[in-house]
Amino acid sequence: MKLRIFISSVQKEFAEERRLLAEYIRHDPLLGLFFSVFLFEESPAVDISAARLYLPEVESSDIYLGIIGGEYGNVDNEGISPTEREYDKLGWIC
Repeated sequence: MKLRIFISSVQKEFAEERRLLAEYIRHDPLLGLFFSVFLFEESPAVDISAARLYLPEVESSDIYLGIIGGEYGNVDNEGISPTEREYDKLGWIC
């Protein structure tokens, strides 16, 4: 069984890096044997909120890979970005 990697970042800031990292893991002869990758932007369109889709994916992943840059991202009505919600879902304290 493959370990699941959740790649997290502000999508617009690291779109190319996210895509390249996922592609590298998937196509590397060794890494591809042991890891699968979840990228939110590859999820099919569904009739639920984005948070209801990606937060369970964070919880069910074995590895959380957060790419942190200069942007915070769009905020929800509580002033929190999706990337911070993902990180907080894991129960870590910044």
